Amino acid sequence: MKTNKVRGLIAAPFTPMHENGEINLPVIDKYVDLLLEQGVTSVFVNGTTGEGTSLTLEERKIIAEKWIEAGKAKLDKVIIHVGTANLKDSQELARHAAKAGADMIGSMPTFFFRPASIELLVDYLAEIAKVAPDLPLFYYDIPEMTGVKFDMCHMMELAVQKIPNFGGIKFTSFDLPTFARCVDKFADKLSLCYGKDEQLVSALLLGAHAGVGSTYNYSGMIYSRIFKAAKAGNFKEATKDQIFSAKMIGVMFDEGFDVGVNKAVMQAVTGLPVGPPRLPLAVPSKEKIDRIMSRLKEIDFFEKRK
Repeated sequence: MKTNKVRGLIAAPFTPMHENGEINLPVIDKYVDLLLEQGVTSVFVNGTTGEGTSLTLEERKIIAEKWIEAGKAKLDKVIIHVGTANLKDSQELARHAAKAGADMIGSMPTFFFRPASIELLVDYLAEIAKVAPDLPLFYYDIPEMTGVKFDMCHMMELAVQKIPNFGGIKFTSFDLPTFARCVDKFADKLSLCYGKDEQLVSALLLGAHAGVGSTYNYSGMIYSRIFKAAKAGNFKEATKDQIFSAKMIGVMFDEGFDVGVNKAVMQAVTGLPVGPPRLPLAVPSKEKIDRIMSRLKEIDFFEKRK
């Protein structure tokens, strides 16, 4: 089995699209280089930020293939999210990711018919994991989106018993006390990745191995400084950049932060043509993005992101 160790910054990349909503694959080559320039070394593909649940299975496959191809010998890890609303599609994506050369796979739970217990959740993950036995499987915990909320420390206790290739967790929740318990019990066995950009420094203080974020796509240097300072034990410096990160994200929350706004800011800041989101997500107005860009300029974002 491939190693389950992942460290550093992991971007949750946007899925590039043309104005007509079709996938724009060639952008991904430039995307890889843009991330590396910002100190971001891995990607978590087809997750929430990548609009994975709004894509067809075929689209998810070709996007996974492109990231694997473009990231080969450049990125540390290409992690493919395979979670869907049903087991069979998730297994199909897991098999495909393994065949295509992914380093790891991740899966959120089903989100319409939700697992009613930790045991059922782990059984579901085990069925996905067994079709790609050579790849570590990460559980993607994002309860605010899926409605599935269990104690993640208890979930991992059961997962390591039932899933031979269980690799760890993408913990996207503000519940730091539970994350601390996960670190205490599993830091030497699994990879513990934290997914709330605004609280990265707190998770690193607790012992997180990696951060996974959407604003890393265009603010990677800010988070790279946070990660390096925190790992060096300089939490005073790390906290300065974390406070700025919270301020930056606050600007967007004031305008109604969602994937559509985030994607538009990515394009406005970097010039990378990631295009619009897919319905039912809304395309933000030019006026809204202009206001965000103006306020980001006021807080010296464009200097801080260098």
